[in-house]
Amino acid sequence: MPSFSAELVARTPLSPRVVGMTFVADAPFPRAAGQYVRLSMDDGVTHAFSMASPYSDSAPGAFEIAVARGTTAANVLELALGSVVAVSGPSGALVWKEDAASLFVATGTGISPLRAIVLEQLARPSGPPLALLFGCRDASEELWGAELSRLAQEHRRFRFVATHSQPLPGRAERIGRVQAYLPEVLRELGSPVRSYLCGHTPMVNDCTRLLLELGVLPDHIHGESY
Repeated sequence: MPSFSAELVARTPLSPRVVGMTFVADAPFPRAAGQYVRLSMDDGVTHAFSMASPYSDSAPGAFEIAVARGTTAANVLELALGSVVAVSGPSGALVWKEDAASLFVATGTGISPLRAIVLEQLARPSGPPLALLFGCRDASEELWGAELSRLAQEHRRFRFVATHSQPLPGRAERIGRVQAYLPEVLRELGSPVRSYLCGHTPMVNDCTRLLLELGVLPDHIHGESY
């Protein structure tokens, strides 16, 4: 697995609990959208993060990650701008498989690799319909929500659906977990569909079971959990 150094160049609050961090590698860093890297800290601890941005010819060494407070990886948030870390990767198989109608389902920071795939696909002049179903606590936790809503307005073939498990008063169109809305979003995409899942293991397992019950082929379901 390749190893290289990367500098932290930007920090962006994504929600009260999650910070977006942008690194730039010391050399071009090609990868498939949806893959992850491992960051090694000075104390020897290594953390895996899915990259939230696709490869770009205009910034070939740049990649974004989302880091949640209160997790075992929260010490990454202590890095100051200009800090250099050791990185290994890319790794992972949660990547675009083929041109087919695609359903992306995520919770929490599991949206990171799916955002990368969506951005890569929407940069193409044409392609199949895409839908991203994202579950979070409330509107303040919609990671990249404004961006994804804007993209849904700009691209007729993309739909962004957010659902809140603990909604703020008057701030949610959909209340509950992603499992409750998966059949509706899947039905609108038509058939056949490929599905990409990322988030906590119970959600990924539940959605996998539900997709199978709804007729999605087993080899058309691609998941990554934590």
